[in-house]
Amino acid sequence: MFEKIYNTLKEEKAVAVIRTKTYEEAKEISIAAIKGGMNIIEVTMSVPNAPKLIKELKEEYKNACVGAGTVLTKDAVDACIENNADFIVSPCIDEEVISYANQRKALIIPGLMTMSELNKAYKLGLRFIKVFPGNVVGKAFIGAAKSIFPDLSIMPTGGVNKDNIDEWIQIGADCSGIGSDLNKVYKSNGAAGVTEYCAEVISKVKSL
Repeated sequence: MFEKIYNTLKEEKAVAVIRTKTYEEAKEISIAAIKGGMNIIEVTMSVPNAPKLIKELKEEYKNACVGAGTVLTKDAVDACIENNADFIVSPCIDEEVISYANQRKALIIPGLMTMSELNKAYKLGLRFIKVFPGNVVGKAFIGAAKSIFPDLSIMPTGGVNKDNIDEWIQIGADCSGIGSDLNKVYKSNGAAGVTEYCAEVISKVKSL
């Protein structure tokens, strides 16, 4: 049912995670990332009017895969679905939210950081998970997780950037989310800087 989105995540290997204090900045960074070749955008629900932005990006950029991040409630799941989010990401294992997303037939990718949580997610039938925060858990966790659950797809977020994304992928990550670096680049070099940064990321992952 979700095979197409799974394949897109694995093929693209990089996700632009958008987390800003204003709607305008979020939209500008998202568009800049898309122009740089990042075809997967995750707009976090902490962005003001995040569902509206997801819908707008989906309408303006037909080839982009646009999902929602930091989804913590059933109401947020509804808002994401109503605004055509391709996938839903949560920072933790919340069985109520996961069950509801499954009930609504929405692809949900929960975040976790321990083997116990990984086992729990697997028993819930999840086969695509997020490791968060990646810089706290560490790259070695990816290889260890894959040795125990070889059919599991893993997306680390947190601490991933254009200089180390290849290391994450080479150790077993199926795709990786880049977030805070986009904000830093935007503040120092504007939208053009974000586009250039994302182009470098895509160039690197496509060469792997």
